[in-house]
Amino acid sequence: MLQITQEHLNKFQQIVDRFRSKTKIPKENNWYSWSDNDIWLHTMAQVMVVGKSAPLDKFYKSDKLRKEVAYERLRKMTDEKNLNRTINRVLLAVGTRYASSNISKCLKTKALVHNLKTLKNYGGPRKFVKRVSEFQGPNADKQRIEFVVQTFMFIKNKGARDYLMELGLLRNAVALDVRVQNVLRKIGIEVPKGFESNPQLYDSIQNDILEKICKPLGISGIEFDRMLYQNYDDIIRMNM
Repeated sequence: MLQITQEHLNKFQQIVDRFRSKTKIPKENNWYSWSDNDIWLHTMAQVMVVGKSAPLDKFYKSDKLRKEVAYERLRKMTDEKNLNRTINRVLLAVGTRYASSNISKCLKTKALVHNLKTLKNYGGPRKFVKRVSEFQGPNADKQRIEFVVQTFMFIKNKGARDYLMELGLLRNAVALDVRVQNVLRKIGIEVPKGFESNPQLYDSIQNDILEKICKPLGISGIEFDRMLYQNYDDIIRMNM
């Protein structure tokens, strides 16, 4: 699949040497210290960033907007139209891509209402995440990813990995967002097109990164992912 040479590894070693120590990695089982609201907002964020990540910064900088869509507040809403309007208003306020002011046609609003109801049906966000954490064994990572993808709307291959990594429920995975793809291209590694919507192709690319890059460099998938994401601008400017 991916053609990885020693020259590519040498370039990645430069990145590891320079940025590994300053990269923040979510702790394993990070979710234990999260509230229902923390997990709900994290779930909302994964839908919000599809297509463009900038709105998330605006969302997290606004206490007012976060309070407007707090889990307990939305959970108690019995008026379906009011629930849809509230979520839609916040999506539009931060400039969420693919969010339509025509609520009946807004797929992200529909997705978040569905995801909220899903979490409620599990008894709350923490109980949902506890259910995800119960997958064990050699295939646990794959099962957790598939479970999130199948359960939520608008959270697919990349989003599910990012979602689980932040919760501390996934260590050896890579959320192949645009930044990671751009760094791979800078190094000279071409990524096949169309992998975002193809789970098998996504898994093949991820496994190549884990086996051919991460393992030789002695780093986990989450270290690779977060290192490239958090230090993206500096990495792109590097002369290699």
